[in-house]
Amino acid sequence: MVKLSIIVVNVKGKENLPRLISSLNRSTYKDFELIVVDDSNSISGNLKLVNITKDLGLAYCRNKGVEASSGKFLLFLDNDTELTEDTLEKFIGFIEKNTDSIAQLKLIRDDGRIDAAGGVIDELGYPFELFKGEDLKEIDEIDHNILYAKGAAIGMSREIFSELNGFDNEYFYGYDETDLCYRAIKKGKRIVYLSSATVFHHEHGSFSKFTKEREKRLVYYLESRRLYFIFKNFDSSFLIPRIHKIFYFRKYTYRHYI
Repeated sequence: MVKLSIIVVNVKGKENLPRLISSLNRSTYKDFELIVVDDSNSISGNLKLVNITKDLGLAYCRNKGVEASSGKFLLFLDNDTELTEDTLEKFIGFIEKNTDSIAQLKLIRDDGRIDAAGGVIDELGYPFELFKGEDLKEIDEIDHNILYAKGAAIGMSREIFSELNGFDNEYFYGYDETDLCYRAIKKGKRIVYLSSATVFHHEHGSFSKFTKEREKRLVYYLESRRLYFIFKNFDSSFLIPRIHKIFYFRKYTYRHYI
């Protein structure tokens, strides 16, 4: 059994995977296995391929990856990410000492600014990513508690993942990591932004870059999953006084969420 299993969903943006694999090969930490969930059989190399016949969403694919893994710890990465040489070492060093925690690794955009340092949600279930777009030099680089970790770089022990019964397959796109983290907090776990573990996120994404089409698809997926998240996780005493706002007030356009 290896210590760390890295799970990557490679259904969209397949051209990005070689760059991620190259960065993993340069890692100073070697005790890991790479699990790639893919809808084709065209990938080969030093990895374990999990072939799916139909794309049922990120949550489903990540769960399938975990089923095929053997590591004591799990790290989920998007295929358009790239790791520095010491990222895995920093993650393992933290998670071994904080087994009751879920870690958000520091995501950096191509322009060198923060992509994600963890997030919070408001009372209507809308997410807000902390420090997104800010210059690294202008924020304090310290670990801090957050409400949810972005799925592009999120890690935890297998024990916590099993205790939570993994990701909820009802989340096709969006909110799967928010839901997992929120359920973890209710069980007394910590969600922590790990500032020392750096991951570059090139964010090519699976949606069209044409603004109108992109916005329509985001609203369809994310608004429906927001409502599912709220009614799944909040009780009636919280929901009833806010029900009109939950259905009729749209605070964000979700540009910050992805």
